[in-house]
Amino acid sequence: MEQFKQKLKLSNQITAIACLILGVFCILGFLGELGWVSFMTPHGNSHWQSMWRGFVSGAAFGILALMLFSLIRNMRAMKDEQKLKKLYIKETDERENLICTQALCTAMRTFLILGIAATVVVGYFSMTAGVTLIITVFAVSLLCLGFKLYFRRTL
Repeated sequence: MEQFKQKLKLSNQITAIACLILGVFCILGFLGELGWVSFMTPHGNSHWQSMWRGFVSGAAFGILALMLFSLIRNMRAMKDEQKLKKLYIKETDERENLICTQALCTAMRTFLILGIAATVVVGYFSMTAGVTLIITVFAVSLLCLGFKLYFRRTL
């Protein structure tokens, strides 16, 4: 359990740093919308710029909320042995890990197949979007291959 506590402490430190960084992005998006910060301004008209700042701020805030929830959960578990034990069981449950692995594998295969199909359809309307999809599918395929080779050697 002490090793798990040390792992949680490190995880909490990394999460806290990430929360600070995301908080800065939320504030920068808000200040950019007020016109006080201008380095985060994308090209385009003011409607597009406002929408983009709102997207960046909203995405950063959503991820920040999830990370804060995780941080609070971990900190509460560190103070209570029962909660710590439940969290340990949840994180080391082999059945849940297998389900997660299978779901991720199936999702990745589905993404690659649908990405190729989407490339064909989108390519008729926009060559730029089609090439972007091809590059994305190719990059994901290379990542899958790289991780497959890595895990074959390490496991």
